[in-house]
Amino acid sequence: MGRHNTPDPAAQLPVRTRLGRFLARWIGWIGFGLVAGAGTLGVLVWAGTSWTASLWIGGAVAVVVPVAAWLASTVPGPQSHR
Repeated sequence: MGRHNTPDPAAQLPVRTRLGRFLARWIGWIGFGLVAGAGTLGVLVWAGTSWTASLWIGGAVAVVVPVAAWLASTVPGPQSHR
């Protein structure tokens, strides 16, 4: 239980630093989602998909990408076997 009982080093940082990291992380994820959605929209319109369908799909991508990034951040990282 030793490694599970250790305090989180990030919890000892000042609130302002933790808030800044939180906002920077989410702004990056949202920005990545917007870029992915815009890219998807552009490709779909270029491929001949209707404008309305392209907007819906691009909007869905812009929402799903940040949610997937958040979900991936909750999964534990790989552990070294060394």
